[in-house]
Amino acid sequence: MPESLATEKKEQSGQKPPRSVGRIAGEVLSGTATAAALVYLSLYVVGYGANSAGLGNGCMDGLMILGIMAYAVPPFYVLGCAIGIHFVGSRGNQTGSFMATLGGVFLGLPVMALLYFYMHVAEDMMLGIEKMILWPLIFLAPAIMATLCFNLTRRYRNEPKEDVDRESNNQKE
Repeated sequence: MPESLATEKKEQSGQKPPRSVGRIAGEVLSGTATAAALVYLSLYVVGYGANSAGLGNGCMDGLMILGIMAYAVPPFYVLGCAIGIHFVGSRGNQTGSFMATLGGVFLGLPVMALLYFYMHVAEDMMLGIEKMILWPLIFLAPAIMATLCFNLTRRYRNEPKEDVDRESNNQKE
């Protein structure tokens, strides 16, 4: 009898939680919203600091602020996207790898850049419908890749409660 319980436990430990469309959509949207909020916050802080320091009056000061933003925005976007996806994906008894989620965002950034480059080069040849589909996809690409990587590592946080109860009953006997 104990051998069959061990075999059953081993089979259940390899199971992954079921995926749902609502949860995956929530992960993508929360990752994008968190990234946008952190980027906006970083730009607000940089802009407020530049205004309080008296910068931004001349052309060179504006270029300096743009340079600071170019270095400040990508890390906040990557971190915000990964945090949002991991937060929504780890609700309940499920969890996944934060490092895989972060890696997915980094995989999505070149996709984002390539889509933007394609939109810029082929803008004259596109109809309106392609632009309406590709523009949101440009901003969602890192979140989609990160959600994919998170869901590849999704697992149960704890063992199912039934297995724990069975083991405790067998130990009492």
